[in-house]
Amino acid sequence: MVPQPIRRSPVLPVDVAVYLAHNRSMAYPIRHKLLTIGGSAYSATEQWQFGLRIIPPIGQEAVSQAQIDALSTPIQTFWNTTTIFMPTTHLLEFCKLAPIGQDGHYPEGEIAYEHVYTADAGPGGGPLYPPQVALVVSLMTAAPRGRGHAGRIYLPGPASATNTQGRTGSGLPAAVNTAMRTLILAINATANVGTVGIITSLGSGTSRVVNAVRTGERWDTVRRRARQQVENYQTLAI
Repeated sequence: MVPQPIRRSPVLPVDVAVYLAHNRSMAYPIRHKLLTIGGSAYSATEQWQFGLRIIPPIGQEAVSQAQIDALSTPIQTFWNTTTIFMPTTHLLEFCKLAPIGQDGHYPEGEIAYEHVYTADAGPGGGPLYPPQVALVVSLMTAAPRGRGHAGRIYLPGPASATNTQGRTGSGLPAAVNTAMRTLILAINATANVGTVGIITSLGSGTSRVVNAVRTGERWDTVRRRARQQVENYQTLAI
């Protein structure tokens, strides 16, 4: 009989093992709800969306059609706020409320509920930008730093002028903060829904209530919002 080599499990270097132990994704600390808002853009060649996590009242972790229908009105009001210049190229088409278990999946036997809008183009009002251009809104908590101290969402690039420094100018961030604050307060006030929060599965997991919003003047990028865009090359012989 030919002796077989002894197969041993690989031993990770201590520094790698420690890193993995501290950074491996764990379960969420609580059941919660995920609100997704989105639609299509540029004649349906692209899609856009952003999400907010919601800490539910104890015993009211389930979602329902009534909840998402109630949320649909303040969401549409936010979208049509003229001072935040959501672009005419982007359509608000749906909002969805999903139950999220501590394992990050839908709990057994539960489903998400969706409200479908008649396609609603943003009010626009200014220049249009490529689909990957976005404006970041940071969601702040009482924690000054560390895991789960803040989150962010990426709005479609508002149809608002860029100033000579390549920024949005101060008026747009202030208007976005006001509109987002109004939306979050409306979500929090909707019966049986919960409170917008930051919920992370990193480490031992954390959940914190959002207590402020912050928007800057720098444009940002979400490359996946342009991945369906077909390139039209032009070639010139030398």
